[in-house]
Amino acid sequence: MAEFDEVRLDAEFSAYRTALFPAIAPDGPASVRQTVRRRRRRRAVAVAAALVVAVAVPVAGQAGLRRNPGPPATPTTTSPTPSDSPSPTPSVSLSPAAPDGRIERAELLAATVDLPSWDDLPDRPDGKQCHSRGIRLSGDPVGDDVNLLVELGYGDVDRDGATETVVLVRCLFGTRGPAQVVAFDRDAAGRIVTLGRVAATADPTPEWLIGLEVRAADGVTRVAMADRAPGVGWPLEQSQRQWRGYKWDGQRFRQVEGPQGFGPNPYAADVSVSSSNLALTREPGDSFAGTIQVRVRNASAGEVPIAVLSFGLPWQLRPFGEGWDRCRENMLEARAPYHCTLGRLAPHADIRFNLQLRRAQGTPLPSGKATIELLVTGADGNGLVERDRDDNFATITHYYG
Repeated sequence: MAEFDEVRLDAEFSAYRTALFPAIAPDGPASVRQTVRRRRRRRAVAVAAALVVAVAVPVAGQAGLRRNPGPPATPTTTSPTPSDSPSPTPSVSLSPAAPDGRIERAELLAATVDLPSWDDLPDRPDGKQCHSRGIRLSGDPVGDDVNLLVELGYGDVDRDGATETVVLVRCLFGTRGPAQVVAFDRDAAGRIVTLGRVAATADPTPEWLIGLEVRAADGVTRVAMADRAPGVGWPLEQSQRQWRGYKWDGQRFRQVEGPQGFGPNPYAADVSVSSSNLALTREPGDSFAGTIQVRVRNASAGEVPIAVLSFGLPWQLRPFGEGWDRCRENMLEARAPYHCTLGRLAPHADIRFNLQLRRAQGTPLPSGKATIELLVTGADGNGLVERDRDDNFATITHYYG
């Protein structure tokens, strides 16, 4: 039975192969190439899809980080991977940005600052000085010991890429108001620090600082100044004015622009007069006479067009002798008070001359004092103004020798 079944199965398989094999044709070369192209297209599509997924995931992650930044990232240090032909990578060193030294007026007035010492200025006022350490600037001109904030300017004066603050400060103690221009900055902690003094008043000039400006192009601080300080009888319009420029050299501010000094001011003078005492001795008859030596000086570099000596003498004393010939007036015919017009005083002139005085007969005169005043005027007849007029007066003690 089993053998019969096997024979029957073999017969069936033989009949199936005989009928089927003629209908099966093997693939030729064209069919093979078409199959390879289909497989390559499927592989390219799969790779492209993978790339889209790889790019989309980081972008989506970054978008999520922007919406919720979270804590700052901790920087990591990686070691370079060695290669057969390494290319050197330049290292970049980034210095920290300079602190912003722009200080607004209200903040500066509320702060405690240090100024360069007023004692360093050659024209510092007599007596008590304005304080310079740990002080508060004032916005109002009140008090006797006040550092008045006159003006502010801003600019990169030390060329560090950040702004600094430059101020004009005037010391109100004293009559001429000594002043200085000072630059302030901030340190890394934001505290106000003093960079240095830009310019200051001096003796003999400049007596007055008018204003300031900081030039943005090169950081030069320009200071407007005057040779004479305004005051009673002296308007600022009669002062000579000029601009001078100062630049930071890393250690201090140095003048880089403008004049080094002022010429003679046509409205100003610096003259003085002095005299010896008068010893009256008896002459033949009942008269007494004596001689004084008078010295007139022009200490300025400018000419004084007209100089006049005014004598405040007792009426009993009269001029005589050749010494009075220097006067334009005929002093022998003049009456008290006597005025001796000397005329022009050259720059730095120093004149000395002897003048004789006599007490007339029969006119008693006790010992006492007399005065001489030196008056100076310009070519237009207007009086010249002097910073110190105390030396324009001389005192004569007259007595009997």
